[in-house]
Amino acid sequence: MNTSETFIRYSLRNRLFVLAGATFFLCALVILLFFPLLNLTLEGLQNRTINSMQSAAEVEATTISRLLVLEFSSLKGLLKVTPASNTETDQWIKDLLWEKVTFNEIIEGVELIQGQKDAQGRHLTYLFYRREAPELKPMPGPQKIMKSFQGLEQDLVNSISSQQRVDNTLQESVNRGPKEEGEMLLRYMPVHVLLADEGAVFWGVAKIGIDTNRMRQLLLIQSQEQTTIRRNIWVEIILSLFISGVLAMSLIYFWVRHITEPLRTLSMVTSALEGARPEDFDLWLENLKRVDAQGQAEVVVIQEVLERLGTAVPKLGQRLIDGEARACLGRVIAQGLPVFQAWQAQMEALEQELGQGEATGPAHQTLTLVRARINMVFDDLSHLWSDPKDKWDRIDVTPGVQRAWRLATIGLPAGVTQQQKIEPLPLVWGSEAKMTQAALYLLAFAVDLAPPEGELGMEAAPSPAGGIRLTVWVSGTPLSPLECQEWLNPFGDPGRIQGSLGPALAAAIASQHGGSLTVAPREPGGAVFTLELPPLPEEQREPVI
Repeated sequence: MNTSETFIRYSLRNRLFVLAGATFFLCALVILLFFPLLNLTLEGLQNRTINSMQSAAEVEATTISRLLVLEFSSLKGLLKVTPASNTETDQWIKDLLWEKVTFNEIIEGVELIQGQKDAQGRHLTYLFYRREAPELKPMPGPQKIMKSFQGLEQDLVNSISSQQRVDNTLQESVNRGPKEEGEMLLRYMPVHVLLADEGAVFWGVAKIGIDTNRMRQLLLIQSQEQTTIRRNIWVEIILSLFISGVLAMSLIYFWVRHITEPLRTLSMVTSALEGARPEDFDLWLENLKRVDAQGQAEVVVIQEVLERLGTAVPKLGQRLIDGEARACLGRVIAQGLPVFQAWQAQMEALEQELGQGEATGPAHQTLTLVRARINMVFDDLSHLWSDPKDKWDRIDVTPGVQRAWRLATIGLPAGVTQQQKIEPLPLVWGSEAKMTQAALYLLAFAVDLAPPEGELGMEAAPSPAGGIRLTVWVSGTPLSPLECQEWLNPFGDPGRIQGSLGPALAAAIASQHGGSLTVAPREPGGAVFTLELPPLPEEQREPVI
């Protein structure tokens, strides 16, 4: 049988495609049946309600305004008032305005504007507004003032005064704009005073404010009704989807379960690799080989690729660890090389100055000190290269930590403040060479983070549990906890692999010794590395590495 034909025939994707497609079209059909109903219901209800409410509010406002204007037309005293008058007629008009506004909840305010205006363009105006809004200052009572109008309102008042009719377009424009009287529906109407001999005599303009709270309440109720309808319809949609899902699952559940079981098992085995320890890797590889592919070509291919990767990963990992250790030591040597060369030159100069005689004095003491420094560097390097890494025993980590500090701080800029504190430490079970390497990983990484005028510190002290706590801190730019955690998991995002794997390898060594490594941001900037090791067990045994 042809290999490609076999792959197509047993392809999990092709077999699930038909079932998923049928389920999709079934659910989509149910959803599509409800969407037109939802749109028609909400759009029709909204349009009808808004139009009806607006029409009713406008008709009501116009009717109330006409009734008031009709009542004002019987005030013959309006023809006798002047800007300077203060008669009983003036008081009676103000009392009438107060009565209409106070005892009629739907009327927010009334202005009676005389059509004539003075030289400054001001009109004699009687006005009173309730002003119940919190942001508006209440009026103490009805007022008689000389008032000037601005903008569209001025045009509307002038139009009514000259033509004795209302320009509805201007009136609607005024209503849409901001109003100093507060939020209300305004109606402007000409006021004619009825006289027995002369008929209707034009006096001026009535400006009446109608309360819109009822309309806003109706809009709120309408919005709540829409929300209720929408919720009910969505409940119906969800119920339909649920029924459709149950129907689809009842049809394909057993088929899909049988088909996807190999892939599910392979996925579980693969995901177990994320939290696997090095000593568990062989067990993981054995579980991978036991996955039954049930003849599915995709699962077989993935399984074979994972087996090849599983065989190669330990070798690549060991090479990566060895290479990172050499790279870390190389960076340390490169950083301290200028200082080491300066010591070498200083030693040669002192030797030439002193000659071959047994000299004493400051120059001889300086030469002895330089030789001791150079010998100490060579001694520290020789320990890192020659100490057996597979030897586990009861160890004192103090010498190794001191070596790592001396090597990592060679060549630091003079502006970097160094702080070191090492208390007497208890013995722990482990590899001295590996713990020295872990300390060097952390210190070398911290040195790379340290700014020229920053701080670098290390403290080794017993932990509260009886083990060891090694703390390394460095100043620098502010960091987030997520950025610090990425140092411990450099392969979490392959697109952002850090340049150095030092913290991750130090964490692996700490875990190998039964301890842990945490990283946290440091205030006001930089990071703090905390490595903890457990106390020495009562029974030491060789760990599985």
